[in-house]
Amino acid sequence: MRYAITIQYIGAAYCGWQSQKNGVSVQDTVEAALSKVFNHPVRVTGSGRTDEGVNALGQVAHFDSDREIKPYNICRGANVFLPKDVAIADAKIVPDDFNARKSAKRKTYVYKMYVSYFRNPLLDIDHKQIYKQPDIALMQRAAKYVEGKHDFRCFMSTGSNQKTTVREVYDCSVTQEGNIITVSVTGNAFLYNMVRAITGTLLFVGYGKIDADDIPKIISGGVRRSAGKTMPPNGLTLLRVDYE
Repeated sequence: MRYAITIQYIGAAYCGWQSQKNGVSVQDTVEAALSKVFNHPVRVTGSGRTDEGVNALGQVAHFDSDREIKPYNICRGANVFLPKDVAIADAKIVPDDFNARKSAKRKTYVYKMYVSYFRNPLLDIDHKQIYKQPDIALMQRAAKYVEGKHDFRCFMSTGSNQKTTVREVYDCSVTQEGNIITVSVTGNAFLYNMVRAITGTLLFVGYGKIDADDIPKIISGGVRRSAGKTMPPNGLTLLRVDYE
């Protein structure tokens, strides 16, 4: 029997989603809790990696078991064993051919910032503090150039071994409510640190360091240093993964 679960977590204490030898991962933490619920070792497959310090509201993973447990009891039981910064928000039985990674159609990430001269500990959990108000209209104008199918090498940090750097971004938007700025990016897949680099580039546009209409040239040029900085991980959240 195959199960799919939706996991929420604050990434600050973890080396990322994927199991690694050099630290505690979210995957390891979830597998340990599920293994106690099912009374046998459980290995999960996630929809994709989130890097060290990155958060999630809608990470999806699947796993198999010969035991049949009601989805509600999976969530309730696993959450007893999970730390306070990780929770299983949903569980369901899925067809045997469902694959959390391969079946995914699109993913949406949000990067959140708050404008303030003073630090806000509650917002710092999943927002990046910025001190100066950027020009949101310019950021919105630049964001539209990110949409489409492109070679996004200019937004990829070093250390990746991707076979191709071509990705498709279905939507890229910038909104502001009060002092909270949100950059939302939906795509079929993402390169290493891609959304954090897109956000840093849009912020440079908002501060007048990059011209909004230069984004197509930056993308076609494929040079990382031509774009903006890579933003810190704590402001990034995997919002959802869509399968239809």
